[in-house]
Amino acid sequence: MGFPILPFFLLFLILLAIRLHSLYAKQEQQEAEFWAKEQQANITPAKDISNLRYITIPIEKFPLNFSTDEEVIKIETELKELSTHRLLNLSGVTNTDLKLTYGMPNFETMSQIGEDFDRMCVLLNSYAKALMEAERLDDVITVLEFAVGVRTDISESYTMLAKCYKAKELEGKLDMPKTQVSESNLMLKESILQKIS
Repeated sequence: MGFPILPFFLLFLILLAIRLHSLYAKQEQQEAEFWAKEQQANITPAKDISNLRYITIPIEKFPLNFSTDEEVIKIETELKELSTHRLLNLSGVTNTDLKLTYGMPNFETMSQIGEDFDRMCVLLNSYAKALMEAERLDDVITVLEFAVGVRTDISESYTMLAKCYKAKELEGKLDMPKTQVSESNLMLKESILQKIS
């Protein structure tokens, strides 16, 4: 007498159907919640953004004009321009949350402020690499301490700063980048911490 497979197969199909129904219902609920939140965001009135704790680039502390390289000059020019802008680290903040937090009328302004911050982080990292190549470790530290202090999301900035600290026998200062990485949402957090330890 053969083993009755059919009842088990039918039971499997029933359980599978229940599971799929549950997943679809959950997905529909999440979509409904998202659109309700987005609808609310689109009618959120403007908030006062004049007194936010904006980030400003301390351009006067940077070693400007240290190189005649066109790429370095271009980086310096862009950093000077960004030093006149209002900047905020809005990494990980969704467009919906931007509108809810600052109001729909401020959406474009806040998006630009976040994009300018991201551009600054890229420029600071590139600038630090150019300074590193010129063996100006103290200047690299100045630039990267600022970048890490405002929580750049470029992992190389953290590892480069740690490398400079070690080269200058300033291991006692490694706590700052370690803390920033530990408290961040960086994707490669554990890998960065291993490299800077």
